[in-house]
Amino acid sequence: MKIQTILFAILILTFNTQLFSQVQPVKSLAVEYHEFEWYEEQYNLWEKELKRNKKDGEAWINFYAAARMARFSAPDAEVRNEWYTKEYEVVKNMEKSIKGTFAYYRILSWYSQIWNAKDKEQEDEFISYVLKAHELNPLNSDIYPNLMNVYEIYRENPEKLEETAQLWKASGHHTPNLMALSYNALINTSKNAILITGGDNDTYPLWIAQKADDFRRDVNVWNIHLMSIKEYRNKKFKALDIPILEEENLTNEAILNHIIEHKGKKGLYFYSKGIIAEDSTIFDRLYNVGVIYKYAEESFNNNALVVDFFECKFLLDHLKYDFYESAYPEADKNRNRHYLSGLIILYQHYALIEDLVKAEKTRELIIEISQDLPYFDDIKQEIGLD
Repeated sequence: MKIQTILFAILILTFNTQLFSQVQPVKSLAVEYHEFEWYEEQYNLWEKELKRNKKDGEAWINFYAAARMARFSAPDAEVRNEWYTKEYEVVKNMEKSIKGTFAYYRILSWYSQIWNAKDKEQEDEFISYVLKAHELNPLNSDIYPNLMNVYEIYRENPEKLEETAQLWKASGHHTPNLMALSYNALINTSKNAILITGGDNDTYPLWIAQKADDFRRDVNVWNIHLMSIKEYRNKKFKALDIPILEEENLTNEAILNHIIEHKGKKGLYFYSKGIIAEDSTIFDRLYNVGVIYKYAEESFNNNALVVDFFECKFLLDHLKYDFYESAYPEADKNRNRHYLSGLIILYQHYALIEDLVKAEKTRELIIEISQDLPYFDDIKQEIGLD
């Protein structure tokens, strides 16, 4: 009996090791986040897969993605440099096995970011990787961010940009939760406003809503990092009669201060306060108006705006009930934090006017969204649970 028990334990241990050490698709950090060790493990596992079949394009894509995401999530600069070398080696070694395939051009377009091109000739080369990948596999959504960058920034083409937005929406790449948040962010602005974004998930879904659904096209969605590209920035400025900036290598704060000085009567909004450094003078002039923040020189009654948007304009049912099984449940759960500042203002309003039913429902929703967050104790103080 003792031998049978030992054999059974070994069998279970082997099963668990196989279960937790299998190759898995490696997504961009913008879609799915893991710790550095996970990417390191996946890199090793996909390397083993390629030893079995060096012609496997999907294996090469995941192998490269693991190296790239390991670099991004590396614990320090030394480790980050090691993974940059590994990333380069993947690109160098794949040519013998998959040259001319979708996977080959997909990886090249990922590695060769257009904004890093040294001159016009290299820019054309990098763009050709994107266009070739799309030509070989037009329904693969992984290439759509690069394609949007081409048609929005480097080879302006409104028709192609709209076509890409429609393809991207139809692919289901972005969850309904994220698209609802994007809808709410756009509707949360005033007419012809400028909305400053800072990443993939707060820029591309907004462009999709505008281009694919013809929704709130009046809003100027400006990614602060893309605005560092001089030609692109000045094209956007010129369209709004903002003086151009010819200087190179401007800081985000310098660009934003220029926008603030010359925006005229246009409302200026920020997708999140995290886009701005806390020691910036801009940071303390951002007021929550629902899910985004409005820049204002002087304080104003933002409570009234928050109440109006939450009661009458926002899409919110997805916060109260899961209507679908999300492909990225953790990412969706994390995105719901964008509603918290507004919900706390809403709760405090209901408590002040003694609408106890609405106050309790709002408090329950705040707890549901925030209970797993590291700053949950601070939120409990805000809503009087301590």
